[in-house]
Amino acid sequence: MFGEYERQIRSEYSWVPEDAFVKGRSAILSSFLSRPRIYSTDFFYGKYEKTARENLARSISQLPGS
Repeated sequence: MFGEYERQIRSEYSWVPEDAFVKGRSAILSSFLSRPRIYSTDFFYGKYEKTARENLARSISQLPGS
């Protein structure tokens, strides 16, 4: 599911050259990971935080040159 979302993001930004996309995508995903919490509410934090962090880390690792 998250992988499909990632493919859709790349498709949406298909006009962006690969090197610029990778640099920008890595920066935005890393900024989410650097937050103390991705989700601000306790409910979403408890339910989704771990999976969200795993998805973000996997997406970064799958970017070319990572």
